[in-house]
Amino acid sequence: MKQNRDFRRAVAILSLFIIFAGIHLFIFAQNIGIKYRITDLKVKLGELTSKNRQLGGLVAREENLAYVEKYAKGKLGMYYPAKIQYLAASAEGAPGKN
Repeated sequence: MKQNRDFRRAVAILSLFIIFAGIHLFIFAQNIGIKYRITDLKVKLGELTSKNRQLGGLVAREENLAYVEKYAKGKLGMYYPAKIQYLAASAEGAPGKN
């Protein structure tokens, strides 16, 4: 009887050991998967940061007034209007106001 009880106790302890080992391996595998995802996300973040800087440079160039003026004159054929000189007249000197 005592041998039977010791055998059952050994089987129970071995079963618990195997269950804990399985849980440990599952958690370890999940941890590795998460680390790979983190690495992939860091690479993506680096790519997006680089693209953001590149687009920021393009926006800065497009908003540069010297570039806009050069583009308008060169590619679009636009020009500044001719300067017009105006004469200022007072209301007192206008004809028919006397």
